[in-house]
Order: sequence, then C-alpha cells, then structure tokens
Amino acid sequence: MMRRWWVVLAYAMLVAGVFVWRHDILDWLERGDAPIGWLFVVAIVLAFVPVVPYKVVIGSLGILYGPLTGAALSWLATTIASVVIFGLVRYFGQRQGRAYLSRNRHTERLSQLMERKPFMSIALVRLLAVFPSLLVNVYAALLSIRFTTFITATAIGKIPAMLTFAFLGHELLRDWRTALVTALIYVLFIASLLIVYRRWERRQAS
Repeated sequence: MMRRWWVVLAYAMLVAGVFVWRHDILDWLERGDAPIGWLFVVAIVLAFVPVVPYKVVIGSLGILYGPLTGAALSWLATTIASVVIFGLVRYFGQRQGRAYLSRNRHTERLSQLMERKPFMSIALVRLLAVFPSLLVNVYAALLSIRFTTFITATAIGKIPAMLTFAFLGHELLRDWRTALVTALIYVLFIASLLIVYRRWERRQAS
C-alpha cells in the first residue's frame, strides 16, 4: 500500500515540475541546444506528463532532426513511456481499477469489447490519435490484456501519427502548403478510421 502512494506522490511531483517549467522546457527543446541523448530523455519525460501537447514535441524533433529521425525518437520515447505506465498501473492498481470499471455499465461494455479484441482495439485507438495516450495506457493496464499484445498494438498504432507530425514540424517552416496538404490528408485519414471504428464497435457490441 505504501509503495503505491510513493509512486503516486513521485508522479504528482513530476507533473508539477513539468507544469511549472513547461515553457522553459519547450523553448529548450525547440532550440536543440542539448545533445540528442538529453533531448530524448526529455521527450520520454514529457510523454509521461499530459501537461505539454505531445504533438508539439514531435513537431519540434521533426524540425531539429528531420521527419524520419524526429518520428523515430518520438515513437521510441512514447512507446517507452507507455510500457512503464502500463507496468506501474498493472502492478499497483489493476484489481481495484478493474472493479471500479465494472460498476459502470458503459465502461464495463467497453472493457469487455477491448478484452475480446485487444490488439484491434488498442491499435485502432492509437491510430486515431484523438484519445490521450496516458488514458489509453491506464485503461488498458486495468483490463485482462497481455503485455505483449499491448506493446505490439501500441508500437504499430503510433507510427502514422509520429510520421505525420514530425513531417508537419519539418515542413511547416519550409513549405507551408505541403504542411497544409499533409494535415488535411491526415484529418481525412483519422475521420475515415473513426467511421470504421464506430461501425466495428457497434457490430461487436450487438
């Protein structure tokens, strides 16, 4: 019990620290003054904390290192953060959290749907990139989903968003028209995925 509260306290302190110095951190990240290793560590820390929009981080890395390297760094950082958060929640709070979800009819229905099709559910949610990553990590950790399924679906599902926002960051200052076209294509892609996801969810629930 005490270890759980120590973890909660440490995370709260991390969130508070990032919130207080968020503007300085983003300025430092965008300047690229530090070695790439330190910037990668900061990218991991920011993936833990939903104070800073992570799309800004991806775009900044895309500007600094190009779309492919920026996307790769962002993808690896967010994947590492997802694994750690999943592991912490699974170890310290799965039983209590799952019991809490079962009290609500809507969350229980969603939980059962995700547990029946875990890979498809997590991959689609990651591809949509409209749900907070932290929420997805925590929710999945509370369910009966294997770690290998979670990490595989997460790693694959994150790729399109990382490539898109790293490319947008890289092109925004060079050719805004290309960036605009890319953004429109990505919006259409997300809208199409959302329609597919809604239909699939209704079919599975019926």
